[in-house]
Amino acid sequence: MFLGRLLTKAGAILAHPGSHALALHRQNCNICRRPSVFLRDSVEDPWIRRCLWCRSTPKYRAIQFTAEQHLKGTLDELLNNGGRIYEASTTSPIHRRYRGRSNYVSSGFFFDQPFGVELRPGVWNEDVQQLSFVDASFDVVISSETMEHVRRPWLGFREIQRVLKPGGIHVFTIPYRDDRLTTARVDTSGEENVYLLPKVYHQDPYRTEDSLVFTDFGRDLPELLSATGFATGIERVLDPRHDIQDDLRPVSVLLSVKPQAPSMLRP
Repeated sequence: MFLGRLLTKAGAILAHPGSHALALHRQNCNICRRPSVFLRDSVEDPWIRRCLWCRSTPKYRAIQFTAEQHLKGTLDELLNNGGRIYEASTTSPIHRRYRGRSNYVSSGFFFDQPFGVELRPGVWNEDVQQLSFVDASFDVVISSETMEHVRRPWLGFREIQRVLKPGGIHVFTIPYRDDRLTTARVDTSGEENVYLLPKVYHQDPYRTEDSLVFTDFGRDLPELLSATGFATGIERVLDPRHDIQDDLRPVSVLLSVKPQAPSMLRP
């Protein structure tokens, strides 16, 4: 398997030598834990460099880095000690590493199938606005570039808070910017969408059609999430050892912590 992957990559590099950059590090990739080479896939975005082994991108390496810094241990150690992880993806490098573990659960969003159904062991079809998992099920929830596509994202954040154990964390990336306030692009207060801004779409890994962006998130997001019971901070991760960088700038990762004890939520 590795030889085939290596030959494929070598062919791509030889065919387009100017569109790739090698970054050799003494440190391991922090997801697959192996000494690696990080390769960019296109000229258009040279900073999306993937690990040769697990195909992780800087965003996913930053997510795992942030989670493990908070936990003061690795996700492997968490799972080995009985902790539970839920990831809202079935295509990520973190999913590829931990799938098959009895205490790692993942989900996709397959709109043409019933939600709340286990499609295969450990893989569910879930709408994050109405998760089927019981309260306080998980120690860690992971998502990347997901919540902007949720029709009513605040319901989704509340559901994630519900299924986390006290002290549990939601570690995620979204298209977040400091130079704006959070803005709804679509009025979803009724059954039909009312478009407030021009439609914007992102690639959807679960279907051929692209996925609509419902919300632009900005600097007030930590305060807005406090209404769901989360204490949220923004971690700026810049770690060249693992090629975690975005055009020589840090990768922004949001870390929401569920309180250890129940708290009064703002209405």
